[in-house]
Amino acid sequence: MKHLITFFLFSLFFFSCSGSIDNCGEIDSKYKKNGKYFFALIMHEDKNSSDNDGSGRVYSDVTVSEKDYLSKKIGDQYCVED
Repeated sequence: MKHLITFFLFSLFFFSCSGSIDNCGEIDSKYKKNGKYFFALIMHEDKNSSDNDGSGRVYSDVTVSEKDYLSKKIGDQYCVED
């Protein structure tokens, strides 16, 4: 019985980690550099933090297609698949 539980937990962990992960954030700014298009995304924002505690906004810059760059506005949500 112990082995069955261990196998079940291992299987659950393995299959839950094998899929793709979607990371979504709010577009804070858009920019072009060297012919490529980018969004600066706010991936996480701790609205309850003070300026001195080291938490707050977490940013990520992502490369996007020209179509996405032109169709999305600042403030829109954008998801990146890992």
